[in-house]
Amino acid sequence: MKFQKHLFILILFLLESVLAQSNDVDSTFRAIELSFESGSYISAELEARRVLELPGINDSARVIAEKWIAFSLIAQGKPSLAKDHFAALLRLNLQFELDPVLTSPKILAVFNETKRYHIAYLKSRDTSAVNQVRQTAPISFRTVIFPGWEQLHTNRSTSGYLFLGGGIGTLGAGIVLEVLRSSARNEYLSATSSAAIESKYSRYNKFYKAEIFAFSAFAVVYIASEIDVFTNSEYYSLSFSPSSSSTAGSSLSLRIRF
Repeated sequence: MKFQKHLFILILFLLESVLAQSNDVDSTFRAIELSFESGSYISAELEARRVLELPGINDSARVIAEKWIAFSLIAQGKPSLAKDHFAALLRLNLQFELDPVLTSPKILAVFNETKRYHIAYLKSRDTSAVNQVRQTAPISFRTVIFPGWEQLHTNRSTSGYLFLGGGIGTLGAGIVLEVLRSSARNEYLSATSSAAIESKYSRYNKFYKAEIFAFSAFAVVYIASEIDVFTNSEYYSLSFSPSSSSTAGSSLSLRIRF
């Protein structure tokens, strides 16, 4: 029971301290507002800066203090310095807005300009971070599935579309020629006369050779895409270098770094 009583007293003491500090901060803000409205801009700025130095001050109070510092600096003809405090305010609360009716147009213009710049900066930073992650990411499963997909994933659009188009074209042609060759083969096998057999075989042989060429071309595109991915990756490197020795003559060595 004694422990619970002491704990209860401690909680009351802490609550009383928090409320007292909150009341002190609120009264200070009212005094700052009065100073600002009476034209004592330097005094309002100094008092707001003192609020920022208080121990344990919460973010809401910091936002208000930064606002009054910025207001006071603009009133003193220092809008560039005020932007720094508006930026600090927005770092604490990006959703913060000034009343467009009650706020001076000069102050509102500086605040809106700062907010636009701050939002644009955050967007550009996020975009750069995403691009950096994509450019430096390890090679993924996309590399082996289809040529060009990994390049597109890492924002290498030119080579990506080149390999993708080449892969689709050669593989698609190979599949179509496979169907035509199969049909021509059936016609060739069902032919009875010598002239028909020769004619059907010639047609079948053309499709057969064209099919081999198409699939071979796809294999070339696929291998070239694989080499392109590895040679442009920061995680893997592929290099060929000739070497020579007095005893064994010349040779070609392959080094692959993973």
